[in-house]
Amino acid sequence: MGSNSVTVPLQLPNPIRVMVVDDHPIVRQGVRSLLSNCPDMELVAECDSGASALDQAARVRPDVILLDIRMPGMTGVEAVRPLFRQCPNAKILMLSSFDDEAYVDQAIQAGVHGYILKSASDETLAGAVRAAFRGERVLSPPVMDHIVQQAADYSRERARREVGLTEDETRVLKLLAEGASNPRIAAELYISETTVKRKLQDVFEKLGVATRAQAAAEAVRRELV
Repeated sequence: MGSNSVTVPLQLPNPIRVMVVDDHPIVRQGVRSLLSNCPDMELVAECDSGASALDQAARVRPDVILLDIRMPGMTGVEAVRPLFRQCPNAKILMLSSFDDEAYVDQAIQAGVHGYILKSASDETLAGAVRAAFRGERVLSPPVMDHIVQQAADYSRERARREVGLTEDETRVLKLLAEGASNPRIAAELYISETTVKRKLQDVFEKLGVATRAQAAAEAVRRELV
């Protein structure tokens, strides 16, 4: 007996629903062109302001929102929390021309899932949309450098507070670790050599060391400089 076979059509996953919010038409056009070449993504709305985005978000239910950080009226940062209230499951990627640390800090504190520079390649932006949709955090390399540096600065500052070093003592210790002599430290900081010796003695006591070499080693080991 013969058997009848049934061909089951291939079920493609639903495309990622993307909304772009930017007051510059050329940016929206660029995103539109990019998404047209990505079969796993669908542009569901284009908005030229934060207010317009709030009007449309609940209706179009985007999975990922590409949000410009600087716009007239409501800024991108100001729009983040209202957009999350409208679409609690959406992932927001801040799209910006600026890697200024103040913008980055404000965006991250607002709760965005990523911060991508507009100078990023099409491949990078498409990858960021996919990663954000999966729930991953995404940062452009220059922004990641800022975050890493900020974390390192915070770690050093915390270590200095734990040791009890003052700002002046930290500057003296940094120059000592670089191999500077007392006369050079005095010249660099515009203080007398007597003051340098006194500050070094205070540093030695706080670090529990007796020599310059030990102080330099402790400064590096504890990441104080």
